[in-house]
Amino acid sequence: MNASKRITHSLLKLVRIPRLGGSTGATKDAHSQRITRRVAHALALTPRGAVWNDVLSIDRLAIALRVVWFARNVHPWNDDVPERRKSELFARQCLEDVDAAIPRLFEQLPEVDTLEIRVLERKSKIQIITGVVHRSDLAIQVDSSLGMRLKTIGSSNLFNSAGL
Repeated sequence: MNASKRITHSLLKLVRIPRLGGSTGATKDAHSQRITRRVAHALALTPRGAVWNDVLSIDRLAIALRVVWFARNVHPWNDDVPERRKSELFARQCLEDVDAAIPRLFEQLPEVDTLEIRVLERKSKIQIITGVVHRSDLAIQVDSSLGMRLKTIGSSNLFNSAGL
């Protein structure tokens, strides 16, 4: 296991994920402080001779998470609908799932600042939705359609690459 994977693995072991709805500001602060201390410890290099306070100091720390998941298929009750309608239902389901998953991921992982989302079609593994969302983007409440709301969050915006 390389050094980067070891650090990530140890950080993941360190972080306790609070239950949905149970996250408080104090919990987030405790997680953030613990991670910041570990990063500062990793940056605490041996001082060079006779140089006081000869350390690397943190200016900014952000934690990003990449999540790739398979889209859910159309509900079995809709197996007998025409293919065009099935495609519409699939697209709508994908967008609804992304819209629901993003806030839940941020809520469950209070120490994460940025999410990279990728949604794959199950059979072909083709990427159908991708994007980067920052926690601060969720503060922007857009009272519009599901598709428009997803397009307005994120620096590179969530977009679909399969014409959803």
